[in-house]
Amino acid sequence: MVIQMQGVTWPIPPHTKAKHDILRRYLQAWFPIIASTRHQRLIYLDGFAGPGEYKEGEEGSPVIALQALIEHKLWGRLRENEFIFFFIEKDKKRAIYLENLLKGKFPACPSNIKYYVIGSEFEPTLSNILDDLEEKGSKLAPTFAFIDPFGFSGFSMELIGRFLQHEKCEVLVTFMSGFAKRFLDELRENALNNLFASEEWKGAIDLRGRYRESFLLNLFVEQLKKIGEVKYVRTFEMNEGERHIYDLVFATKGLRGLEVMKEAMWKQDQRGFYMFSDTTAGQTFLTDFSSHVPVIANLIYEKFMGKTIFYKEIHEFIIAETDYIFRTEPLKFLEKQNKIVNVTNRKRRFSYPKGCKITFA
Repeated sequence: MVIQMQGVTWPIPPHTKAKHDILRRYLQAWFPIIASTRHQRLIYLDGFAGPGEYKEGEEGSPVIALQALIEHKLWGRLRENEFIFFFIEKDKKRAIYLENLLKGKFPACPSNIKYYVIGSEFEPTLSNILDDLEEKGSKLAPTFAFIDPFGFSGFSMELIGRFLQHEKCEVLVTFMSGFAKRFLDELRENALNNLFASEEWKGAIDLRGRYRESFLLNLFVEQLKKIGEVKYVRTFEMNEGERHIYDLVFATKGLRGLEVMKEAMWKQDQRGFYMFSDTTAGQTFLTDFSSHVPVIANLIYEKFMGKTIFYKEIHEFIIAETDYIFRTEPLKFLEKQNKIVNVTNRKRRFSYPKGCKITFA
C-alpha cells in the first residue's frame, strides 16, 4: 500500500534490501529466543525509522519488525509476553506517513503488542528514556535497537554505550564509512568526537581509501566494546558497485545473539566474506558451507590438538573466535582423518551429542 505524500518515500537500493533481509532473519530468531521467559516485556527500538516503505511499496524496517513478530510461526508461544515497538523519526512528514501506514497494515494488533511512532530526534528521545530509568533505579527491558542513520549525526557513542550497559540489550548500527571520509576531509571535529567518544579518529586523517575506512571502523568497534561493555561485535560490509558505502555493526553481550546474527549474515553471503555489493545482487555463487569445511576443521584441530574438551568449547570457539558459523561437518571431516580419536556419550559414529567430550589426536 502506497500512501501518496510528495517527497516522503524514495527508491530502495539493493544494499538496503540486503540489510533488511538480515534484520528480518535476526528478528525472526530473536523474538522467540529472548521471549523464552514468559510474562516478560521485550522492546524493539528503531532509531531512524523513516516512512516505513519505499517508492514502489517495498517494506521498510518498521513494517519488517512488526511482521517478523505477528507472522511468526511460533506466535502461539509468544502470547504471554508483552512486545513494545518504538519507531523514532524526526522528520514530521515521514512520521505522519509511517503512522498512517502502520494503521493501515496492522489495524488490529494483538493485545500484547503495542507500537508508538515518536516524531522527534533519536538521541534526546533515548537519552530521556535512560535518564528516567536511572532516576527510578530501574532496568531497561531486553531491547534490540536498530540505528540506521543517513550519516553520522543524531547519535553518539556515549549514548549507545549507556544503552548497551543494560542487560540483554543489543544494537545493530549502520556505520557510514563513506560519510566518515567526507567528515574527516571537512574536519567536523565535534561530530566525530561524539561519534567515537574519543579523539583517536584523528589518526585516520593522513590515511587514504580503505586504510582510512578500516581504521575508523576498527576504532568504532573497539569503542563499542569498551564503552558499551559488550563482548562480541560482528560487522558486515555494504557496497554500491566498487564504492564502499557502510558497514553494519552488531554488538551484544551474549554468545547466542552473536551466533544468530552470524547465521543471518551468512545467509546473505554464503561465501563467508560478510559482504554485499549491488553489482552482484541476485547472482548465485558456487561457494557454500561445504567448501569451508577443511579450513574450519584445521582451525579446530590447531586449537584443540592433543586435548580432550567438551563439545560446547568447540562451538564457542567457532562462534566467538572465527568468522564461521557452527556446523558438525568439520568434526566429521576430522574424525574421518583420525584426528578425533574418541567421543563420549554417543550411540553412533559421526554424531556429537551436546554434552559429549571429544578427544583430539
